[in-house]
Amino acid sequence: MHLVRRTALLAATSVIGIALLAPLAARSAAPALVAKPDGLLAPAASATLLDRGRLVGRQADASGADGIGSIEQIVDGGLPTPAVVPMEATLHIIATPAPPRVAMAPRTGTYSGSTVWDDLARCESSGNWATNTGNGYYGGLQFDHSTWHGYDGGEFAEYPHQATREEQIIVAERLRAARGYQPWPACRVKLGLP
Repeated sequence: MHLVRRTALLAATSVIGIALLAPLAARSAAPALVAKPDGLLAPAASATLLDRGRLVGRQADASGADGIGSIEQIVDGGLPTPAVVPMEATLHIIATPAPPRVAMAPRTGTYSGSTVWDDLARCESSGNWATNTGNGYYGGLQFDHSTWHGYDGGEFAEYPHQATREEQIIVAERLRAARGYQPWPACRVKLGLP
């Protein structure tokens, strides 16, 4: 019984669909009507005068009040030819300045042990370049973790006390170039540094 209802519903839907679509199919299959020329211009004149001309006057003919028999005057050459516009893209390069970068000291070999950095390390950490006392400051010059990474110390080691003396001095030179000896306030005063 269920199958019979389903089949009847499908058949009814098909019939309705065909009934709705049949007029559209018939209309699309009908031949298109050809427009009848209105005869406003003579065939010989239409080929030359309509090319770039302009309408300058229109007057009704006595043969028809609806305008079918009107006479039009066309003057040749009335419309200017538009200028040619190139259609290629133009690329304009705008230079952007490089972002500011903290001056980096060059890597150097060894130190004699009598530099200002050795004096600062003796003041800050008793000269122990590998010290980690747990106070949040690391290495001979007692960098904190954020300052160490802020001046690219992470290229050497995660923490300052894990870097060599020379690497800590390179980062200290970068910091001094940006802020002077201010990051070491007590030892700066004690050593008479600017």
